[in-house]
Amino acid sequence: MSKVLGLTGGIASGKSAVSALFKKQGAAVIDADLIAHQIVEPNQPGLTAIIAAFGSDYLLADGRLNRQKLGQLVFADPEALEKLDQLTHPLIRREILRQTATYRAADRDLIVYDIPLLFETGYDQLCDAVLVVDVAPQIQLARVEQRDHLTEAAAKARIAAQMSHDERLARADFVLDTSKPIDDLSKIFTAFWHSSAFQKFLAN
Repeated sequence: MSKVLGLTGGIASGKSAVSALFKKQGAAVIDADLIAHQIVEPNQPGLTAIIAAFGSDYLLADGRLNRQKLGQLVFADPEALEKLDQLTHPLIRREILRQTATYRAADRDLIVYDIPLLFETGYDQLCDAVLVVDVAPQIQLARVEQRDHLTEAAAKARIAAQMSHDERLARADFVLDTSKPIDDLSKIFTAFWHSSAFQKFLAN
């Protein structure tokens, strides 16, 4: 029977790199961010719903969604963000459940839910366990500043907008610390994969 592992972590924690390592181990990874992009492609229901709600001003000349313009709107307007979430979250959830059913039918041993806001959106309730990719706060801050070319204040605001570091850890079944350089991540992940606790999770 397939096991479902939730994979989450704060911004710049290295979650995407860990997700790729799960794929290398043969896990079926369901990427919520990828699905969120797919449902707003031309001729997809998400884009149709967004344009009906916000207007054709949010379309580019080639008929694709103007993500930058929509992003500027929703980050400045909580009501607009809530409206967008109400339109897209059911579509994302439906696709996640569809892929899950497909992988279960194929008898895949491990299905990984790669979802940044896993706890906030309640997907942890669909998981057999949750792995939090963790990074020391000071290292996270430096990574966000460097990766996204932000000031320290802007980077702190991005981090503060997410679930707190302590709450995320308190709700985790497994924790993978990615504070060390990326070159060490493969070794750290391999040690986690072969750990008795994780192997017991896979076997039960």
